[in-house]
Amino acid sequence: MLKAHSRIIQVPLLVALALFYSLPAGADTAPWTDPFGMDGDSIITEPEHLGIINGKLSLGTPHGHVARIDGLWAPPYVSSDFALMVEIFGREVATQKYKWWPYKIERRGNVDGVDVSAATVLVPGKRGGLVSMTLRNTTQKKFCVPVAFKTKGTLDYCGFWEFSGARSSTATEAAAEQNRLTLAAGKLAIVLQGSRGDLKWDAKSKVGTQSLILQPGETRAVYLAFAMDTLLEAGNACESIASDPAKAVIEADAAYAKLVEHIFQRLPRLVSGNKDLEKFYNRSLVHFITNRWDVPEFVLRPYYSTGSIRGGCVSDYLWNYGEIWEIMPLFDPAAHRRHIKQFLKCDMTRHFSFNPIDGKAFGPWYMVNQEKIIGLIYYYVKNTGDTAFLDEVVDGKTVLEHVLKNATVLDDVSKPVELIDYGPSNSHLELRLRSDAYNHVMPDLNGRRHANYLRAARLAEIAGKPAPHLLQRADDLKKLLKQKLWNNETKWFDFINGKCKPETRWTVQMFKLFGSSVLDEETEAGLMSHLDEKEFLSEHGLHSLAKGDAEYDKNDVDNGGPGACTCFPPQIAERLYKAGRPEQGGDILRRCLWWGSRLPYWGDSIVAERIDYRHDTPLQCTIDGVTVAQAIIFGMFGIDAQFDGSILVSPRSPAFASKISLKGVKLRGIVFDIDVDDNEFKITSSGKTISVPVGRTVLINKNGRLELAADRKGAGEY
Repeated sequence: MLKAHSRIIQVPLLVALALFYSLPAGADTAPWTDPFGMDGDSIITEPEHLGIINGKLSLGTPHGHVARIDGLWAPPYVSSDFALMVEIFGREVATQKYKWWPYKIERRGNVDGVDVSAATVLVPGKRGGLVSMTLRNTTQKKFCVPVAFKTKGTLDYCGFWEFSGARSSTATEAAAEQNRLTLAAGKLAIVLQGSRGDLKWDAKSKVGTQSLILQPGETRAVYLAFAMDTLLEAGNACESIASDPAKAVIEADAAYAKLVEHIFQRLPRLVSGNKDLEKFYNRSLVHFITNRWDVPEFVLRPYYSTGSIRGGCVSDYLWNYGEIWEIMPLFDPAAHRRHIKQFLKCDMTRHFSFNPIDGKAFGPWYMVNQEKIIGLIYYYVKNTGDTAFLDEVVDGKTVLEHVLKNATVLDDVSKPVELIDYGPSNSHLELRLRSDAYNHVMPDLNGRRHANYLRAARLAEIAGKPAPHLLQRADDLKKLLKQKLWNNETKWFDFINGKCKPETRWTVQMFKLFGSSVLDEETEAGLMSHLDEKEFLSEHGLHSLAKGDAEYDKNDVDNGGPGACTCFPPQIAERLYKAGRPEQGGDILRRCLWWGSRLPYWGDSIVAERIDYRHDTPLQCTIDGVTVAQAIIFGMFGIDAQFDGSILVSPRSPAFASKISLKGVKLRGIVFDIDVDDNEFKITSSGKTISVPVGRTVLINKNGRLELAADRKGAGEY
């Protein structure tokens, strides 16, 4: 933390610290540290991918130069080519040190004997922020230090936010008045305003200048407020910020501390002797801050976007939002309900996303949609107990009716179950094909239908409208999948191509069947035999295609082999835990621990063979990064809510962290702690504690009573 702002920051963080420790009895009282700030020395994120956000505005903060900004995205407004450069003695100051937080970045450099420390801070509740600079004369000479702010940018309203970042093209007209510059485009504006009258703007060049006299050893402050909104709102925001910049910084720090406190009020805190594991867990949770929008023009408030930073992927894609089905009901159940209902309104049997501005569906159908929407509803009911949700009507159907509809997409229930031919589309893995596709009768998608049937049948039973035919179809599908697609020689499931011939695609998607009863001992063991260094594993992660697959493409990180979508490794690790294979689940997580200390947030896919991430995507901050925390809570710690209101717990500590704890788990109205120490674990709830050997299962009944339960045999959850 830079010295120039240490006094400002400490006060609200101390307040947050006190709130943070309003934990149940038995909670750890170790010193609190900010879980999300990260020193630039550790960050590998490229300058063009680095940004900050406050829920109303995201901006680019390339770390190479002190105080530089490139791009403003404040839905529905965008200035993608906006630039702010700060020059001292006629040139930009190269960054020597920097630190990142979700809502601000601090950068430090030196030019001609002047130390420059700059914090770019987004102010809560506004589509704007502040550049706060301190200049210190390190020499024995008196200086007159010229400071120049140079800016430019087009500006537009954007009513459609999709995968790529929104772009602007409408030229702005500049007008200067006292210490304010306005870049206007119709009714919209970008406004920049100094905190004192000695900043003078030239409208033609869009340059603001001021000079500071610095005595030897003297430090002076310079402030520049900025905002993008309607002309009136942008002007008001800048006036408010510039009139008391110190207050604006305090408010921003306090709002951030409140967000951190809110996360750990809703979700448990992980404590481990392995600090890399703690960082991994915490870094996962940062996406609940970086992907949260509170925008009046959006159909949902709050709105959790697929992407966010620098305007990339602000729309919500079901294939992405659907990955956080277990943890989202704990974190923000009310918002989660609204997101689920919005997806149902858009009919995910025909589309894959909705636009946050008007809520309208767009894009093609993705074959994985049905697993995601059924899973979202299943886990919402399971982890909240809100069974009444199944009777709510959305777009003319009850939620349960939507579930039953999605469970049988492309399935004629009047006939015996068949494997589905999904046609020639390449939209499941979207491989950058050289020759061999993966389409038509795909084993991973057909295998996942098994869970769709079982989950839909369970929800129907809970709603008092049993659907036993779905249980029968699940059983028949399991037999058919093995009979038609299992290859006993390769110990893998084939797919059937468009010529009705079996082929092999060594995709990591097959491992998503772990933990599902669609596998038997033979098929599970067969798949497990391929989860090794020779095929799918590398030192730093998991490969999406086996290294020897004919379609392995070193340039296709997410599904083509060199790495995997960010959610794949934690999802598969969690499934391995649920399948009774904690060693393998922990091993996958171990390989990914570096994510927590080298990236401030995680994009859509991460490389497995080296410490690197996918660069050629606008999705550099993905909501499904939260699947890491989800895998740790529900996989490593073996927490499993039951529909009767009780909770089963059977944790397994990984080899790299024998002592692990979850403090303040809140689930189904029960609050409890879990502490694992080598071969024993204990659960504490309402002042009561039970200790049992690792490998056994504890039942917490709906009244909070603790008792030893029947052991789980790793058969999975469904």
